Amino acid sequence: MAAPLVVPKLDNSLGAAFLGNVVAAVFYGITNIQTYIYFKRDFGDGIYFKLMIVGLWALDGLHLAFITHSMYYYMVTSFSNFLAITVPTWSILAHVLVTSISDLIVRGVFAKRVWRLSGGNWYLTTAIAATTVFVFGGGMAYGIKAFSIHTYHDLDQIAWLMYATLASGVVADALIAVSLCILLNRNRTGFKKTDSVVSLLMMYTINTGLLTSLCAISTFVTYAVMPNNFIFIALYFILSKLYLNSLLTTLNARTTLRENLSTEVSIPMSHTGRTSRARRTRDGDYEAQVSRADRVGSLAVNVETTTDTKIDPEPADWEAIRTSKTKQTSFAVAL
Repeated sequence: MAAPLVVPKLDNSLGAAFLGNVVAAVFYGITNIQTYIYFKRDFGDGIYFKLMIVGLWALDGLHLAFITHSMYYYMVTSFSNFLAITVPTWSILAHVLVTSISDLIVRGVFAKRVWRLSGGNWYLTTAIAATTVFVFGGGMAYGIKAFSIHTYHDLDQIAWLMYATLASGVVADALIAVSLCILLNRNRTGFKKTDSVVSLLMMYTINTGLLTSLCAISTFVTYAVMPNNFIFIALYFILSKLYLNSLLTTLNARTTLRENLSTEVSIPMSHTGRTSRARRTRDGDYEAQVSRADRVGSLAVNVETTTDTKIDPEPADWEAIRTSKTKQTSFAVAL
């Protein structure tokens, strides 16, 4: 007598993957809106950077097409074949490759931002770049090797690749978020308006970094604890969408930053025993310096009047504050 057919449990397999597909589609809609806003506002970015954004948008659409195809195959084409969900489709494996390429580009942009803010810190940037390249290599290797696998159960043979890739991704995201927050905090000038912009940038960095890190950690944990269902796949569907949207959010936030800097900066003069000076570094960042007057009984005043203040249009250095016209007046008052 033949063994009875075991019907797979669908709620944590097809059900989970379907929900992941739906959420990924929602995030793709948000990506479309953010991309439209980016080109509508025209921040003055270079043509190559704009082409990169178009490429990321296209990869995001291809990613959604692949996972939607896999869901259609399982739920429609193979509707009467319950065991079809035990075999990975070519499209669900191809989406891993697309995710790896997209995430490499996004993390590369953030790594360049860290490089500029840190003044060319090789150690920090190399650590981020190394983990980013490792994540890319691990994802590509996993995706390519998976094409020779016949069932999802056989993926256990290359599970170590997925563990290493996801863990490295979490490390890379943490390095980027922590580095940006520390570097931004060091660029506080002591002036209310510029410091408010720094605080806003830190908030964007923490929020976007925390969201992507939580999703990556959840994917890692669910794959380790429940490798035989599709919950980790559902989370992985969403991961690349979060990375791209985090980049687009920070790019489009430049409008808000400009608005925060558009009003006049007021400098309190209650403490006259010190002189304040703000200077712009070569990379576009500002350093605030405060020192005591050399002679007691005299007040040295250094006033810088800036006009046409705007955020650096270069996306990789958008944290920097650039002024196009500066008039400096210095005078001393004897007390």
